[in-house]
Amino acid sequence: MRTSFKLLFSLAAIATVGPVSAQTVQFLDQGWDEAARQAYYTTTQGSHMMRYDYFKALRRLDVDEPFGGDALRRYGYIVNEKAANGLPVGFVLDGDTGYLGMTCAACHTAQIEYQKDGAAQILRIDGAPATANFQLFLTELTAAARATLNDAGRFDKFAHAVLGARYSAARANTVKSDFKQWVDEFGGFMDKSLPAASPWGPGRLDAFGMIFNRVAGKDLGLPDNIKLADAPVSYPFLWNASKQDKTQWNAGVPNGLFIHALGRNTGEVFGVFADFKPKKLGFGLLPLIDYKSNSVNFRNLQLLEEKIAALKSPKWPFAIDKDLAAKGGDLFKANCAGCHEQKPSDTVPGAWKTLAIDAGTDRKMFDNANRMSATGLLKGSPVPVVPVTMLDDQAFTHDILATTVVGTLTSDALVPVPNAASGVWLAIQKDLPTLFPTLKDRPIPLLLADPVVLKSLKTQIDIQLTNMFKPPNADQKPAYESRVLHGIWATAPYLHNGSVPNLAELLLPPDKRAPSFQVGSRKYDADKVGYVTDDTPFKDGTLVVSGPDTKPGNSNAGHKYPADRELTEDERKALLEYLKTL
Repeated sequence: MRTSFKLLFSLAAIATVGPVSAQTVQFLDQGWDEAARQAYYTTTQGSHMMRYDYFKALRRLDVDEPFGGDALRRYGYIVNEKAANGLPVGFVLDGDTGYLGMTCAACHTAQIEYQKDGAAQILRIDGAPATANFQLFLTELTAAARATLNDAGRFDKFAHAVLGARYSAARANTVKSDFKQWVDEFGGFMDKSLPAASPWGPGRLDAFGMIFNRVAGKDLGLPDNIKLADAPVSYPFLWNASKQDKTQWNAGVPNGLFIHALGRNTGEVFGVFADFKPKKLGFGLLPLIDYKSNSVNFRNLQLLEEKIAALKSPKWPFAIDKDLAAKGGDLFKANCAGCHEQKPSDTVPGAWKTLAIDAGTDRKMFDNANRMSATGLLKGSPVPVVPVTMLDDQAFTHDILATTVVGTLTSDALVPVPNAASGVWLAIQKDLPTLFPTLKDRPIPLLLADPVVLKSLKTQIDIQLTNMFKPPNADQKPAYESRVLHGIWATAPYLHNGSVPNLAELLLPPDKRAPSFQVGSRKYDADKVGYVTDDTPFKDGTLVVSGPDTKPGNSNAGHKYPADRELTEDERKALLEYLKTL
């Protein structure tokens, strides 16, 4: 093991979540101290999944225990050793409102297990894809809530737990009415969104589908806009995410500046249960829309993104065969570097160029990202893209999302005068020195009054809004982002839809990859570079990726490189060794 490991925290002392393993969690040096890590784990972003007192009072259906009593470990979420409230990594209490919510850490924190000298080891990797089963969590949360509402005995215990010493029959009836409203709304949304016939399974979710459903369906009050979220993708890794000039699997979101990050993270919070109720105030030359009624914490989003920007990729923690890796480096330059090497962006100063490549992989996510929806009260609003268009009765859902995101950011920045505490202005303040490094010492008001700066800003805005949430090449073959591969060893499973379990299989031709494998284990296979494929803690942990039983969205086809021949076994071993070093 590398000497850079920091051995921290005994897990045995967490009384709030019951007994856990006494093994020590190890951390790689990724540029964060413990304060930065805990901020990432516990800072609210404005997500309002459910009232926290409801969550604490809710009990499981399979055993008579609190629903969250095991820190949701049964769904693959990670115990936060420092959380006094017993919530796992990425689950937070919104202190202002008393709501349970989620943050990006729930889906972008990994933990791998391996053996060393006959002893089990645990290694935490911040920013890596989670192995959690999000759909199973949502499904069982809904089922437990409905059973509580409909079973008199369960509800009586629930109401006593919620009210405590304040319990009375009248107050219990009020709790039941309020709880029913939440259950009906939350459960109805999940019924229409979650694909029961082909669940996402561990380590995947249809993020775009859920965000589209929340914004275009629930938030606009248009239930017919809610469609099955049936194009699950693997959670992307977060280190270097701030350096790409495009992001999301379909490369449909401009990136590289803090204001870009604030936009994409606002979409993320919309997807994981932010409150959002836009209102139409009237109609002049354009519709007058009030976007201020939302629970997104823009300032916290900006502060968290600054931490993500400082997150380093994790170094391979095991031994490396340097001679073999050197041979693999030559193979990488010949076969992989054209898509995956680090190149400067053409559009964003200091960012990296992110190619969108059609590699013959599954097109389901690409197609779903181009779906249409009714626009409702937003009809007639300008879409923040270049050239500017107006939303008609029906529009691309990504244009509806772009319109709402820019509307909410503008509302936060102007209330109605510039709000100096806004996360939007914090982002702009960070971005101006990047865009205009020779003017970095000038105060922002003087910068924004400079006609040269304003002209340059308009050029940058036009460039960046060209593909606001819009997949490039929408009328062509499906293209997905091709990322710089720093820390790629820690990001299994592979391809945009998580259909290849490890790097060893990714280097095989598609027809020689495993047609199915088990997902959700944290046991690490250092030889194949990924998780073991013959073990899972989940009943829906088998993923079928080729053959007649493969569901749309799950195919492991494509990404055959080199295209004209098959690598020899020795070449694959060398290239695999090199990939560990990135």
